[in-house]
Amino acid sequence: MRYVLAVALLLWSASSFGGWHIGKVENIGIGYDGVTVTVNITGWARNDCTCYPTWTVHMCLDSNRATHAFEKALLLAARARGTDVALHINETTCMITAMYENDS
Repeated sequence: MRYVLAVALLLWSASSFGGWHIGKVENIGIGYDGVTVTVNITGWARNDCTCYPTWTVHMCLDSNRATHAFEKALLLAARARGTDVALHINETTCMITAMYENDS
């Protein structure tokens, strides 16, 4: 019973720190390190993000993910075409954990 409760709490807490946000890519920034990629989409606004302290109003791609280059390309293509993207964001750090192009 304790195991079931622990798993349930873990799943609940993991989902409570993230959320999907859909909008058009407003801007994309590249950090001084040349690796950090930040982005804003319409309908999403924060001023307390910690993923890249220089820009506290931007969400960030995780440069450690194997899909980092593909995610950057998806954002650039969506920006160029003006299509919506759906981003799953860690609400604590503003780090993007998943994404897809929402062309419907």
